Order: sequence, then C-alpha cells, then structure tokens
Amino acid sequence: MKKRSLHKINFFSLVVSVMIFFIIIPFQDVIGQEGESKKAWRSFEKARTDFQSGNWEDCENELYKAIKADSTLAEAYILLGDVLLETGRLAEAVNQYRKALNFNPDGEEVVYNLLANTLFTLERYDEAYNNYEKLLGYTDLRPELRSTIEKKLSISELRKNLVSNPVSFNPVNLGTGINTAADEYINALSADGSGLFFTRRIKNASYLKEFNEDFYYAVFSGDTAENAIQLNFPPGKENDAGALCISPDGRLLFFTACFRPDSYGSCDLYYSEKKGDAWLKAKNMGAHINSDLWDAQPSISPDGKTLYFASNRKGSLGSSDIWKTEMTPDGGWIKPVNLGIPVNTADAEMAPFIHYDNTTLYFSSFGHPGLGGADLYRSVFKNGAWTQPENLGFPINSSADELIIVVNPEGNLGFISSNSLEGEGGYDIFMFDLYEEIRPTPVSYLKGKVYDQVSGQPLEARFELIDIVQGSTIVEARSDKQNGEFLVCLPGERNYALNVSCDGYLFYSEHFPLSEIKSRWDPVVKDIPLEPIAVGNTMILRNIFYETDQYQLKAISYAELDKLVSFLINNSSVMIEIGGHTDDEGTKEYNIELSMKRARAVYGYLLDHGIAAGRLSYKGYGEGSPVSSNRSEEGRALNRRTEIRITGTD
Repeated sequence: MKKRSLHKINFFSLVVSVMIFFIIIPFQDVIGQEGESKKAWRSFEKARTDFQSGNWEDCENELYKAIKADSTLAEAYILLGDVLLETGRLAEAVNQYRKALNFNPDGEEVVYNLLANTLFTLERYDEAYNNYEKLLGYTDLRPELRSTIEKKLSISELRKNLVSNPVSFNPVNLGTGINTAADEYINALSADGSGLFFTRRIKNASYLKEFNEDFYYAVFSGDTAENAIQLNFPPGKENDAGALCISPDGRLLFFTACFRPDSYGSCDLYYSEKKGDAWLKAKNMGAHINSDLWDAQPSISPDGKTLYFASNRKGSLGSSDIWKTEMTPDGGWIKPVNLGIPVNTADAEMAPFIHYDNTTLYFSSFGHPGLGGADLYRSVFKNGAWTQPENLGFPINSSADELIIVVNPEGNLGFISSNSLEGEGGYDIFMFDLYEEIRPTPVSYLKGKVYDQVSGQPLEARFELIDIVQGSTIVEARSDKQNGEFLVCLPGERNYALNVSCDGYLFYSEHFPLSEIKSRWDPVVKDIPLEPIAVGNTMILRNIFYETDQYQLKAISYAELDKLVSFLINNSSVMIEIGGHTDDEGTKEYNIELSMKRARAVYGYLLDHGIAAGRLSYKGYGEGSPVSSNRSEEGRALNRRTEIRITGTD
C-alpha cells in the first residue's frame, strides 16, 4: 500500500516568514560583525543578491562557500534554510535553522518561528509544539504574532496527540469491478449491506463540458465486488447527476444535479419514487427546499422522514453547512433548518451521512480541529441534541482532504473515497474495518411480502416500528403496491413493536427484542398475511405485557393498545371479543381467572379511550387454546397472549 502523503506545504506563509527575517535583520547590520571571515561575508552578500533574484542554485552554492569559510556564520544557515524552503526541501531546511540557533543569531525568535512553521508543515507536530512554546517565551512579540503562535501551539498539540495515537485503519481497494482511472465517489449502501451505490466522474472529450457524472451500482461480498453496472434510473436524471442516496426500502431516491433549466441555484436536490418495478421521472424538490445557491449531497434517514444535505444558502454559519428537512404527514417537506452548533462551524461542513441507526451522523469538515484540510467526524444525537463532533482519527484522516464516509448497517465497516491511497487512479473506493469507538448502533432489517390471507394478492400496507419503552414511532414505511415487498431497518439495542396495517384488514402485530442484534447477516425474513375484516377472523396482539402472575397492564403495552383504539375508531362498525390466554403453568382454574382479568384490563383501557361498551366483550380462555408447545419458554411465551376476534361488523 502506498504511504499517504504527509506534506501539504503552505509556501505563502513560509515566504512571509522569510520576508520577516530580512526586515528584522537588515544586511548592513550583519556585515560589520567583528571576527567574521571577509571571504565568508563576500559569499553571503552574493548569495543574498541571488536569493532576491530567485537564482536558487547559485544562492545555495555561495552559501556553502560562506559556511566553509566560516562555520559559525548563523546568517548563512538561516538563508540556506530559506533557499531550501523555496525549493521544497523542508526537512533539510529544518537542519539549517537548527544549526543557526547554535550560534545565537540576532533575531533568534524569527528563526524559531521559521523552524516551528516548517516542522508544522512537515507534520512533525511534537517538535513544532516545543518550538512554539519557546517562541512564547519572548516578551517582545507583536500581539498579532503571539496570537498566531498560540493558535499554532494548540493545533500542534491536537495533531501530535492524533498522530501519536493512531487508530486501526486497514483500507482495502474494492478492485477493478468498481474502481477505474476515473474518479469514483462512494454514495450509499443498500439496507441489507450487500450493494454499493456510487458516482463515477469521467473526463469529457467535448469542449462543452469538462466531466460527465453518473450513478453506478455493484454487489459485493467480503472484499470483492462484481463489475459495477451503470444505473439507467430514474428517468430525467441525465448523465450529469451525482451524490445519490436511496431510502432503506429502496423506493425513494435523492440526488444532486447542477445548472439545469429547472434549477433554482447552481446545484439543486432532486428526487424520484419507485412504483412497482418502475421509477417515476425525477423532479426538483422545489423552491422551499432548494435555494438560489448550492444545495447538494443528500442523505436520507432510515425512516425516510428526514433528509440531510449540505448547502451554502443564506443562514449558513460557514462557507457551507449541514441542513435538514423533514417529511410532513401528507408527503411534503418542511422548510430546511440548519443543524447549528456544534456540528457546523464558521468554515465548511459537507457530505453528511446519517447511519441506519438514525442517531449517528458522519460528515466532513474544514472547521473542526483536525489534521489539515477536510477531516471526517462523527456526532451522535442524544437527549435532543448533537454531541460535540469527534475526529475519526489518524490515519483515517490525514493532511489530505477526506471528503466522505459511508458506514454499513451492521456498523463495522466504513467506505471512503480517496486519491491518496494505492488505487486505479483518481479517487477510488476503499473499505476498512471501523474501530469500536466510532461505530454506530448495529442495525438489522426485516424484509418480506404482505399479502391477503384469503386471495394471496399483494397488499400496499403501512409499517410502523415503535419503541415500546418511549412510545415513539422510529420507522414508517409502506410495502410496494404491485408486489407487496417491503424492507424495514431494525436498529438494535431497543425493544420494538411492529404494526402492519391496511384498510379493510386486521392489523398485524409483532414484538422484536433487538438488544442482541450484532450482525446484518441475521435479518428477519418474514412474509406477512393480513386477515380481512370479517366475523370470526382474529389477530394476536404481541405487544401487550403484564408482570408475572399479574393482570395490571405495563406501560409498554400502551403503544399497541393505542393502535387497537385507532383501528376501532377507523372501523366504527366492528365489534370484538378480547380473549386472554396463558401457558400451562399453574392450575386450570387459576389460569382461567388470570386470563379473564387480563382480558378485562384491555377492555377497561378501550372503554377509557372512548370505545363504546356495546362493541366490546372479553373472555378468559386460560391454557385451553395454545398456539405452540408449552415444553419450551419460547412456546410458553407465544401461548401467553391477548387475542382479538371479530364478533360483528354491523
């Protein structure tokens, strides 16, 4: 693997330092020093003239003559260091400045500044830090110079700590199936983690346009990928679109396109929706989302309800900020809002990627303290606010520009585009193991089909994934109208209630204790039949909970009970029986009594929430109607249930 470049030379600052040297140490002040060799000073004088004329080679030769004639001539070492800076030999310049300091030159603080700045540029931050500290010991520094040095000291300390504590980084080139001599930029992954979306930027032979950009997709397994295919969807994207993102269910696509007839600014956000197997024509997201400036790099949340993007629109804190817009109940989008501090700074933030856990945001920034250029950062949404961004560390970040990272659903693999690692040319896509401290919450997924239990026909159903502890909806999605297929992300470390509903049908209830999810290779694959609303049909409420041997409802049951209330309100002619069921632990008489009390508790909840008593009845069945064996804990848990049966539809 090619070593990453650690040299990003700021010649302007170095030239300014050289100019300071010649202002502070005029030539006439040094030529008269006693005891110096006249031969050395003649060579030095000629070297200075050559330096001012830009004759670097002649200047360097004369300085070596001066040093040979007088090895204590500090000014010759300083000027030789300046020549070496001008010709890009920074490490050699460091050696010459250090030699000069051995002979106590006039304007010693200027030499320390030259030395510290050169070490800083070489990313030898520990040494730079020590020399900036020495500089601050000079009491007569100009206030503006002292302020600059204090800032450089702080940055040096941060960077030396990052470089001295490297993180694990093992980038793997994804190979010629994806990477070419053109630029490839990672955009997104499919929700099952097996497919990769990216933009390829190809130089255009036409004088009318310098580059063509288009979307590609590749399936990969392990560290190998199939040959990428160019995506022919959505219609209306043309071949000048980039920065693709796609919703986890694969049915909503967003991208960036620039300088189109319907654009509101230089670059705008566009979207397309998939219906069955076909994508609708791409549309501009509109003037309330796009501005008259730059709006780009979208990233959609796993619930499909929040779109993050980068923009330099009015209201930005820096040259570009990360913004978000949220979906309204009718499918529209609200006016974008700035994520604000601490995510955004007075410089540029861009390329947001919201992970499938819907709480971990990765992005690129020039403004947060880092290793120079753009670095990659991570912030987590906790207690209603974003945490202070965390630098992903060295060598993931370097003095080069790190522009984008995408993380797989499981949270253990990162994907970046880089032009400073060994690749096929330009920017290539690399995969690496994400070290533990910067991983998001692992995510699995549920996929399958929804269909009519009687006819077998596919259904367009609504999915709601509810955090049963907080009572909040985490994910909303719909199955495809034409084939009934669905995919829903299941973030780990929570307990969820899943409800699947469709007009004219009983809703489906499932319970997911996901605190142990660790791998995307353990998805939940489940086809879901929905029972039509008809007398005699039943549905099991799997998210109604009681304490052991008790009948008082736990608070985590309320989300499921509220779904039942909504169902009865929306189907006002339906009458139901609430059936309580137990396992076979205890006597039959005890179980019948317990199940009756539990059914009555649900009955009481419905009455309290406005459902007429005439539409409701309840009964305790005890252990008499098992749906599974009582020989295992899993089977007994299935038998302990609340069941709803339709008793009338008048």
